[in-house]
Amino acid sequence: MPVITDKDIILNFLKGGYPDTYSRTYEFMLNLSDNEIERSHTMIQWLFPLNEYSKHADTYPILTRQITELAKQDPIILNNIKTAKIRFEKFLGIGEDSDINKQRKWCRNNNHNLLRITRIIRCLRLFDLNEEATDFYNKVTKAANYFGLNTTTLEYWNKAYIDDIWKSLQE
Repeated sequence: MPVITDKDIILNFLKGGYPDTYSRTYEFMLNLSDNEIERSHTMIQWLFPLNEYSKHADTYPILTRQITELAKQDPIILNNIKTAKIRFEKFLGIGEDSDINKQRKWCRNNNHNLLRITRIIRCLRLFDLNEEATDFYNKVTKAANYFGLNTTTLEYWNKAYIDDIWKSLQE
């Protein structure tokens, strides 16, 4: 699958200035309905980019150390990522307006949103948004424990939360 490593394309998208390769802006993605988010399997890679490959999108960004360092210096990009985290909390029903019915939809073993959660935790950590990563991790773990998700899922989230996030970062 083609990957995007051009720093200008990635940084401009994260800043909200340019659309992704599917012609969607950051703001557009944040304003998708919950049903549209549920059905989209490509936008998560753009809202929460990582330093690793994905099997779920045709084109998507891959972070390098340089791109990540530049992004961490831009308050607009950091704010956009924080805003995306809040939007996903609403989608998952774990934010300020906790919604047990929304949680019930994804708190099932083998649900694709469990992988999205791992990605979000890792992305927050890549951008040194550790307070946000902790908050998100605690909220999803609380819901997972309530619904009795298997320990494998919790281990993946814990690994995303505590592992050396820079170990495999593309140079």
